[in-house]
Amino acid sequence: MRIFGNNRLIRKLGAISALLVAAPVLLAGCGSDREEGVVYFRFANSPTALSLVRIADELGYWDNAGVRPEYVGPATAVPAVQLLDQGKIDIATGMFNNDIDGKVKGFKFTAIASSMLDLPDKPHMAYFTKAGSPITKDNLKAIEGKTVGLSGFNSCVDLVIMRYLRNNGVDLDKVKFLELKNELIAPAIERGEVDLGVFHPPLVGVLLSKPETFTQAFTSYDDWGPQGGQAPYVASNAWLQKYPDAAREFVGIIAKTANWANAHPQESAEIAGKTTGYPVEQTTNWHYAPNALLDKASLQLWWDLVAEVGDPLPGSEKLTPGDIATNAFNPYAKSADLLESQDENTTILAEEQNDKVLKTPLVEIAGLEE
Repeated sequence: MRIFGNNRLIRKLGAISALLVAAPVLLAGCGSDREEGVVYFRFANSPTALSLVRIADELGYWDNAGVRPEYVGPATAVPAVQLLDQGKIDIATGMFNNDIDGKVKGFKFTAIASSMLDLPDKPHMAYFTKAGSPITKDNLKAIEGKTVGLSGFNSCVDLVIMRYLRNNGVDLDKVKFLELKNELIAPAIERGEVDLGVFHPPLVGVLLSKPETFTQAFTSYDDWGPQGGQAPYVASNAWLQKYPDAAREFVGIIAKTANWANAHPQESAEIAGKTTGYPVEQTTNWHYAPNALLDKASLQLWWDLVAEVGDPLPGSEKLTPGDIATNAFNPYAKSADLLESQDENTTILAEEQNDKVLKTPLVEIAGLEE
């Protein structure tokens, strides 16, 4: 039996009320005391999710900046790109397939900064079983007739593993995909209610610290390789038009934070644990695209992924990464154009490569020269 989300039958565990939230709720943090002359951006983020925005907060990068976050969210029943279009939030991060869908629907937003990539030792996702399970990377057929626990549908957590299993001979119609809240998946594995679970950092590190209970069977790197994992930062076009210089400063801080996190994996993992509430000695962090520069290859793979195992919206095939994303607001970009791939972005740039917001057809900003 194959169970999907949205328009397919799903058995959900956890608070149903969380799914009824139609607008973001202000979280404790920035927003109560606004400083004059500072541009604030409403940032949609779950308190248990990793974020370069929150890591930058811990490092003090926003303290003296002209742009600062106001944490709101999460809004689980409404896509972030829709909230951007409605003017209820200003910046968000999430899987790129949702950005593709949002553009097809006509939502006005733009991807302005890169996020995580996938590495063998720092995967975007890892897949765990109960210790002693017959399900292994070399015995994936053992998952037929079993249950996979994941936190959502039409995203990285279902699409990547579905393609990986299918490409390795597994009959997906014989696999049950069960949606659970993140924190409920590991206990369900222990109780034998779920046979394999999909996990992101920081929980990956928590489970790795318990080899007597959990075994990492494989990772998302095994499916999509080093270009995978992108969940770019997207901003509403209205906010970008009103505050282009603040957007440029935002991207610069995200780039600085990503570069610091890559250079300090242990320290960044400890911050990840602190900001998400998990034990700091057990957590792991992602690897991030250097300099927050966006590229075509890591975004294009989402079209392929959705086409193979998802439900692409009609019209999505007409879009390209350049219709959604730009480097125009990145101080480390030599042009607004996307890089061809992250292979062009392996050196940490110590100095800015431009001195202004670059012109892009995606956002009309008054006063920009060609």
